[in-house]
Amino acid sequence: MISFCLITNRRCQTRFVRYYDETPQDPSAFELNIARECIVRKPGHALFVQVGKYKVVYRVYASLYFIFGYERDENEFAILELIQNCVETMDAYFEKVTELDIVCNIEKVHMIIEEIVGKGYCLETNQARILEGITAL
Repeated sequence: MISFCLITNRRCQTRFVRYYDETPQDPSAFELNIARECIVRKPGHALFVQVGKYKVVYRVYASLYFIFGYERDENEFAILELIQNCVETMDAYFEKVTELDIVCNIEKVHMIIEEIVGKGYCLETNQARILEGITAL
């Protein structure tokens, strides 16, 4: 089960966050710590890292870091595919997603992520079905 989804930029500024498990006592410090752990890693290192009680899988697209965290055993490569699906879906909706798209259309980003991940579980991976409900609005 996915515990959180975080999108941040290279300056560790949170652009999107969604907690599926429990919200930390100090969310800002938690998000900063997770983002720093991912950003300081060298490009040749693995995209998986243990941060506290969470296993973190992240992917870098342009200037954005898409970070998913979970506690229990999950397949890291399946989480990477899930991140890839999220980015491709946002690319299709926004026509090349940028940080500005996420900041200005945060409600659409929430809708896209909620269509893909619900209550910590992957619900839908078909891009056409995900975008069908969002474009109808």
